[in-house]
Order: sequence, then C-alpha cells, then structure tokens
Amino acid sequence: DIARELGNTTGVLRHYFSDKTDLLLYAKNRLFDRSYVRAKEAAERCSGLEKIRAIMLELLPTRSENVDAYRLLMMFNGSAIGDQHLMKLQAKRNATHAELIAKLIETLQQEGVVKKNLKPRLEAAAILALIDGLADQMVMRPNSWSKAEVESLVDRQLGFLAKAC
Repeated sequence: DIARELGNTTGVLRHYFSDKTDLLLYAKNRLFDRSYVRAKEAAERCSGLEKIRAIMLELLPTRSENVDAYRLLMMFNGSAIGDQHLMKLQAKRNATHAELIAKLIETLQQEGVVKKNLKPRLEAAAILALIDGLADQMVMRPNSWSKAEVESLVDRQLGFLAKAC
C-alpha cells in the first residue's frame, strides 16, 4: 500500500526495508525523534515548572501530526509485544524521554521549585504514564477530551510536584 501510494513498486521499499516491521520501526523512530526534539525545544522556551508542562503538552496528541505519531506508536507497540528485540528497542527510545524529564526534575529540585523528597526517575515515569494513558484515550476516542481538560490533568500532575517545596 505504501509503495502504491508513492507510485512505486514494493521493490523500491524492499531496497531500504527488509520487511513491514523494519519499515514501521523506521517510521516510528523518525516520529519519536521529532517529538523528542520538539519537546526539548518547547522546554527551552520556558522556566520553572512550565518547562515540564511544555514537554507534556508537546508530547500529547493535540495536533494531527501528534495523533498520527501516536497511532503509529500504538501499531508498533502491538507488533512489538512478544518480540524481545523490538521491545528492547522501544524501551531504549522511551528512556530518552524519561531521562529528559528526570534531569529536568533534578534541576528544578536544586532550584527549589520541586519537592526535594521526590525521586526524579519515578516522577518522570509517572508523567510519561499519564501522557501515554491520556494519549491512548485521545487517539482511540477523538474529541473525548477538551483542551482545557487535558491541560487540567497536566497541571494537576505538576501541582503534585510543586506542593510544599
């Protein structure tokens, strides 16, 4: 289908990709890398907790491009279940977002913006779990969450990080 859409034969794609999974992995990684860069750039334009907020809102599927990226990620994850190699590759990719957020939390702890007693790695995992869970719902049930509701959930998580610094 992809080759036909491009006006080519499958041979053109097979030159670059050994199979459908290889193509899906490539496409997913390209989108994942772009989302990481956009999230990082969004954070750089902000200060304090707004940095984490910007990352979260950038990673959520609030634009059509993000929705397509999450659809692709969901398809990849479905294919990866049971394939140790693919699961390991995705875990490594997920670690890049977790590391970005954990380092940011550590910095905000040093600045006195985030509670000192929190474990940055665990809080980063909680933030990513919120993003992934909410993103799944937003993709599976379009228009089920208003922008205000999404922002409210993001702000709720950030409020937990900032309480009683």
